[in-house]
Amino acid sequence: MGKYLHKDKFVICVAGTHGKSTTTAMVGELLTQSKLDPTIELGASGHRIGKSKYFVTEADEYYGNFLHYRPNIAILNNIEFDHPEYFKTLDNMLDIFQKFVDQTDLLIYNTDSPLIHKLKLPNNSIPYSISEFPKDLILKVPGDHNKTNAMGVIKLAGLLKLLKSDYVKTLENFQGIDRRLQELGTVNGITVIDDYANHPTAFLNNIKALREKYSGKPIWVVIEPHTFSRLRAVLADLAPALKDADHVIISKIFASRETDPGDFSGSDIAEVIPGALYIPEFSDIIRHLTLNIKHPSVVLVMGSGNSDKLAREILHKL
Repeated sequence: MGKYLHKDKFVICVAGTHGKSTTTAMVGELLTQSKLDPTIELGASGHRIGKSKYFVTEADEYYGNFLHYRPNIAILNNIEFDHPEYFKTLDNMLDIFQKFVDQTDLLIYNTDSPLIHKLKLPNNSIPYSISEFPKDLILKVPGDHNKTNAMGVIKLAGLLKLLKSDYVKTLENFQGIDRRLQELGTVNGITVIDDYANHPTAFLNNIKALREKYSGKPIWVVIEPHTFSRLRAVLADLAPALKDADHVIISKIFASRETDPGDFSGSDIAEVIPGALYIPEFSDIIRHLTLNIKHPSVVLVMGSGNSDKLAREILHKL
């Protein structure tokens, strides 16, 4: 499909395990702010049809989808092992990313991501690091992971010879996108936040970001685990990722495209996380929260299945 949509376009792709959607949205806003009138394809989240040569695309590695693209420039945010039901092994996943890099004209990459260094990167590749983030640039979206996302955009702006004032204005005004630390509302001193996260690194980054933004407030984390194979693969990483939460609740696993194997459940996940509760049904999670939560608090609901509906129902019942 990419070869038809991208025909005769200057294609800018954003790839990586985490932050693709947010970074793609940042790039799209930058090019729009710079009056370059881009076309933007933001995964399943939406699109913009522009009239210029620029086409900004979120490039998903799942099923090798991004191999249909031939980017003029690609931003590679990070690489971590994910989608084990498809890739099976880390080496298989790295092979797919290598093919993507090989068909990219110019790569901008996050040098802080260790697995990226397992790839053979072209000599003209451009690294970026959170250590370069400008101290006077204040983002509305919280967390170091968003500073890292923004650094890829800053490097792109330099390549395209865009004005510093344009990228500063874009990044400082960027409000984020739906389901990425999306604050749904505050009732009786309790703030409810919805996020699409389904991987331990994303859990860790989100909790860290909220610790900075809501300093001193207890954080209740509710996770709807996404796919049996993923959770089996990352089980050992969950406790360290969730250690800074004050309370953790695990629901039943959202199977998505998988079949319940019958020998692994949300209970197995809760057992490896000190203090975590396994409450399989959403209705019982809501009941537990309404009976036990005290204000001021933050409720962070994470998952890629139906957890956004849970987050809204929690807010409604508070």
